[in-house]
Amino acid sequence: MNLARLNTAKTLISVVGTIFAGRTAVQRIRQARTDQDRLELLDAALNAAVVITGLLVIVRRLRRGEEEA
Repeated sequence: MNLARLNTAKTLISVVGTIFAGRTAVQRIRQARTDQDRLELLDAALNAAVVITGLLVIVRRLRRGEEEA
């Protein structure tokens, strides 16, 4: 397998994993708001921040990969 294809596959897996993590974080935020559980809401919000950071890292990796190509 070509190195470029391997990197693309790894990036795609990262994106899919991050999307599912984001979906879970949003569901947890909604549930915490419904339950009026502030601690759970804080935890879910921090998880959402981690997801956003992960997306930003992936975007940066993709941009750097495009610059190197």
